[in-house]
Amino acid sequence: MNEPKLTIEEFTPADADEVLAINAANQPAVGPMDVEKLRLLAAESEAFPIVRLDGDAVGFAVLLTEGTAYQSPNYRWFERRHPRFYYVDRIAFTQAARGRGFGGALYRRAMERAAEIDRPVLCAEVNTIPANPVSMGFHERFGFREVARQRPYGPDEEVAMLEVPVDV
Repeated sequence: MNEPKLTIEEFTPADADEVLAINAANQPAVGPMDVEKLRLLAAESEAFPIVRLDGDAVGFAVLLTEGTAYQSPNYRWFERRHPRFYYVDRIAFTQAARGRGFGGALYRRAMERAAEIDRPVLCAEVNTIPANPVSMGFHERFGFREVARQRPYGPDEEVAMLEVPVDV
């Protein structure tokens, strides 16, 4: 039996339907994304890796640096805090791809890339209302620490603002 072939490639417009479907299946752990938001993120991202297993997209991440047009209040919070940073806007996988180490592979790549482009901190946020303990544990294992909490979308949603230093 052949081992599944894992590849990580940069997003292309041909990936749009798969990315939108994966994102929708991961709400509310990740924010909503429509075609317009996807286009903006693709244009503004420093990296937009797509994880493929035997050719099928099973996950993705959106990574940004400072200075983009992206209006996310969480991104803007980090932009006010740091003159240079690398930001994980979202990371999402299909149900079948979860727990297989693919998220760790993307985060290791993100940390390497942040160092390459001289970004001293990797930033992300994780929902605390509604709670996302799996993601919080994942980030803690990567050395992230909580630096604040905020409710940018109202009283029924809260996020922990997380950071980890990058060796630059």
